[in-house]
Amino acid sequence: MANRIVITKSEVSNIVSELQAEQTNITGYGKKLNSELDAVNKAWEGTDAVAYTGKMRDDYVFLLGKLNESLQSYIDFLNGVYGEYEKHDTKFAGMTIGV
Repeated sequence: MANRIVITKSEVSNIVSELQAEQTNITGYGKKLNSELDAVNKAWEGTDAVAYTGKMRDDYVFLLGKLNESLQSYIDFLNGVYGEYEKHDTKFAGMTIGV
């Protein structure tokens, strides 16, 4: 079995659950960062404040969103893998191998 990855259906499901939990965490981090930046904007006025909070939103909040998008793509892929497991489990469930 050289160059093969062996993973079970339940492992795929567990990985999807873990990734979805991470997505929730990342979304929370983005919301918290936005809230903190709003607070900075209220306490610190002027062009420097706007530049700082704008850069933080552009650099970090944006990237957290991109990370979530990437995770979602991987989750979608893994859900497809899980679906293939289900399809083949159903197809071969009643079969036996005469050995």
